[in-house]
Amino acid sequence: MAKGQRSIERIPRREPPEFHQSEASMIEGVIEDGFLNVALDDANQYGPHAMIMLLGLVSILTGLVLGLAMINPIIAVVVAAGIIGISFIGFMRRKRKVRKV
Repeated sequence: MAKGQRSIERIPRREPPEFHQSEASMIEGVIEDGFLNVALDDANQYGPHAMIMLLGLVSILTGLVLGLAMINPIIAVVVAAGIIGISFIGFMRRKRKVRKV
């Protein structure tokens, strides 16, 4: 590309989310703005750290369900349904908060 030419993007970039710099430590910064808000919406500079924590939490829950499935499949189904139900309820609450704002 020659100097002075701008690249033409096929997919336009979205506006960056609201972001503020936190002076707190990593744990305090994640707790301060809310774990899911930081992990999913990058509310502050600790978004990647919170996403890794979320990934670890999801992998632990997945391992728990798969481990229980090896012992007793019925228990695994109940635990999986509970995890999905709790996640759905949390998602719906979060969605309602976003609509109000």
